[in-house]
Amino acid sequence: MSPPKTLHQSASNGMASHYVIGIDLGTTNTAVAYIDTRTVLEGDLPQVIPFELLQLVAEGEIEARAILPSFLYFLGDHERVADAVRLPWEQEPAYVTGTFARDQGALVPGQLVASAKSWLCHDAVDRTAKILPWGVDQPQQSCSPVEASARYLAHIREAWNDAMGKEEGDRFEQQHIVLTVPASFDAEARELTVQAAHDAGIVQLTLLEEPQAAFYAWSLSHHTALKRELDDGDLVLICDVGGGTTDLSLIRVQIVDDEMTFERTAIGEHILLGGDNVDLALAHRLEAALGETNLSLRQRQALRRQCCAAKEQLLSQPGLEQLPIRLLGSGRSLVGGTLSMELTHEDVMATLLDGFLPQTAWDDYPERERRVGLRELGLPYASEPAITKHLAYFLRAAATGQADAKAPDMMCPNAILFNGGFFTPELVRERILEAMTGWLRDKGGNRELKVLQNAIPETAVAVGAAYYGHVRRSGGLRIHGGSARAYYMGVQMGHEQLDDQIPAVCVLPRGTEEGTTLDLANRAFTVLTNQPVTFTLYSSIVRQDAHADVVTLQAEDVHRHAPLIAELRFGKRSRKVELPVQLSAHYSEVGTLEIWCESQTTEHRWRLQFQLRAALTDGRSVADTPDTTQTKIPEKTLQQAERQIRAVFSSPSHPGRGEPLAPEELFGQLESTLGYDRDVWPVYAIRKLCDVLIEVADGRKKSAPLEARWLNMFGFCLRPGFSVELDEWRIKQARIIYHNGLSYPKNVDCQVQWAVLWRRIAGGLSAGQQHDLYQRHRSVLGLGSKKRGKRLNGHLEREIWRLLASLERLPGPDRVSLGQELLNKLQEHPKDKSYLWAIGRLGARIPFFGPLNCVIPAETAAAWIETLFELPVLTPDVVSAIAQLGAKTDDPARDIAEAFRADILHQLEHLGHADHLLQSLREFMPPARIDAAKVFGESLPTGLRLVESAE
Repeated sequence: MSPPKTLHQSASNGMASHYVIGIDLGTTNTAVAYIDTRTVLEGDLPQVIPFELLQLVAEGEIEARAILPSFLYFLGDHERVADAVRLPWEQEPAYVTGTFARDQGALVPGQLVASAKSWLCHDAVDRTAKILPWGVDQPQQSCSPVEASARYLAHIREAWNDAMGKEEGDRFEQQHIVLTVPASFDAEARELTVQAAHDAGIVQLTLLEEPQAAFYAWSLSHHTALKRELDDGDLVLICDVGGGTTDLSLIRVQIVDDEMTFERTAIGEHILLGGDNVDLALAHRLEAALGETNLSLRQRQALRRQCCAAKEQLLSQPGLEQLPIRLLGSGRSLVGGTLSMELTHEDVMATLLDGFLPQTAWDDYPERERRVGLRELGLPYASEPAITKHLAYFLRAAATGQADAKAPDMMCPNAILFNGGFFTPELVRERILEAMTGWLRDKGGNRELKVLQNAIPETAVAVGAAYYGHVRRSGGLRIHGGSARAYYMGVQMGHEQLDDQIPAVCVLPRGTEEGTTLDLANRAFTVLTNQPVTFTLYSSIVRQDAHADVVTLQAEDVHRHAPLIAELRFGKRSRKVELPVQLSAHYSEVGTLEIWCESQTTEHRWRLQFQLRAALTDGRSVADTPDTTQTKIPEKTLQQAERQIRAVFSSPSHPGRGEPLAPEELFGQLESTLGYDRDVWPVYAIRKLCDVLIEVADGRKKSAPLEARWLNMFGFCLRPGFSVELDEWRIKQARIIYHNGLSYPKNVDCQVQWAVLWRRIAGGLSAGQQHDLYQRHRSVLGLGSKKRGKRLNGHLEREIWRLLASLERLPGPDRVSLGQELLNKLQEHPKDKSYLWAIGRLGARIPFFGPLNCVIPAETAAAWIETLFELPVLTPDVVSAIAQLGAKTDDPARDIAEAFRADILHQLEHLGHADHLLQSLREFMPPARIDAAKVFGESLPTGLRLVESAE
């Protein structure tokens, strides 16, 4: 059964186009090239023409350039006036992209979006949410990584139509577009790239791996000399290092019956390591040389941009020894003056050669990365900067077929093609060649690597993409290889597995060609309809399993994707029917993966969609099934607990209802049944109880005690609102409850439990949903109004404050406003534990789940600490709040001044406060070492831990 036609298949729909357009949508720079199909005679090679993109290069100055810098700058109100930023297709733009965006954004970093492409593959954040510019609170001037990518493509569309699209058939929207992506992009990042392209009006779309595009460009320019340049059996390494990523591929050359063929045989892992990292390292080097000076965010961004420009000059101009770097002053410490320093040729060489290109042994591999934290972080740049080590690791993995084996082997290329701006300086290319020549010699080979070169590296990927589009349409020498990854669906086995072993079935082998559909005919699944189902997808860039093979994967060797989720609608939504289904995988013509779920008894079929909102930050997630570290509760015992919940909330006629219980007896009875105190119930168990509570939600309406008990238990079982597959669906059900409101709105206990519920699950709520809670409850407290209503119940007031303090996605100014109100209340109630907990949470340097752009300014946190020191007595709760406000993060943008921290630490030590309260002031404590109960307000579910995880 073939899958239905989707938008992803539009590349092969036969729609004619006058042009084939190749787009290199880079992290730092974007380039475009095209072929006029009407000028190509049958059998002839096409002429590929770089397209110069009209863009704003300075105020009032527009030029067409071969490169469009991949930067988006949100214009301030004063910048939109007159004709200074006007483009032919936009008279009053809200933002600009390109050269002016890059240069102006370096001066005003709070309005600059950069590295959007890197964010597309960052699975620890919601890539469809308006999170950019990162670290800045400007909700009106923000966009998602997908939106930013779409806006770059939209700029290309408008520039094309302005220059080339005068006739209807020549318009950009009607052309065949080949868009390049890193070979290492996973299925989600490819899916999001396709979404951005469609949002920009692209209909006929094909994706192409960037290293392949570079090789296509080289093969086009050397088409008459291919057999002189390459021999049968040659292995070509494509080493592509750009502004943001290191992308590695191997292509095998074969000559059969005098016919040459190419096959892509291996790709590397996705590594966020490139020219941007060099710029950051240089900026850090200069900042360290300044000593005690604390640079602002604006200054750091300006320093990074100046380091980038100076680095390029120092590497490209022989004899140039140093360049001045000047930063405008800011803050009291600089008294408005200018900071001056110098970046030397020696600085750049030392950073490059010692940090990024050291001479290493062929078996010297980067350490496996470990990250910590239940919070949204910035981009997860590779912790190991040595590109040579990553290259050695790739060649070994390609030879052994294992991602982390210690086998004494490596793949030995015959030729190398450098691509990307990182390799513009000759010395960088020579350094890689020197390292690889040494490795080959160590492996017993004496041959020299052949170096393949593209004449114009800046546009090579775009040229190769356009040529590939021609090959697809008209034939020619094509690189084969199909899917670079093998995909697997996790399955449950009848026997116990070790923690690091994953039973799975191969649904799409490596090398599967585009346009292929594979049905998993020998593996049947039974699912319950009209409720969400989830499947866990894994992939490997090295395994060579056959379709439908049942295998055991090693967790460290595979990539776990975002959960695949669908709600299988069938008949009446209230009916839950068991339905036998079959899975099928479709590798589309565009180059994306689609997983379909097909009924075996009806004609129904559903596409499983990636849940792209991060379940756990840092790419981690917690399974719905127990692991060996969790409390074990037998399935039969859980079913008995479910019956007890139904006995309280279901109608007497419900078939699953057991012996009735009083609402106040329910928790105690469940603890007795499950055999454990509620605080140690494992996460997989409480989520099952949560789903039963959703099922019987209407039962809360029968009485106020029932409603209060349901709200309390539902929040307890869904806390912290994220971390488990299907939690996004559970939050949607909770939102239905929210919109319906309380059934007994005047009952104080119900009001209290209502606030407790939303505090507990706040981590699962979006920024907009948290803002709605903020608006509703601040009015209940009388904040912002001239006249307060009648006095609130004290317990309710404290729970509302705890709720508001838990809304970590609120913009910084709102959190600051709440904090000021709390400090006023603490003047009247200096020992109130709820208020002290709330002030610490509002101003915490290390959020529990929220984005860093919502953390209040360090200066504000310092002012709050000074106010807390003025309270009559410094209780442990006051000290705990101070510790959160002043916690060391090793992030200059969030840390309070070092001298101030040292002073408050000295005073607290002198007063004899316990060491465990002060530890976070002394040193950075990863979330894994922080008392989650103190931060969150109560224990986390067992199985949801702040742990380190291998990446």
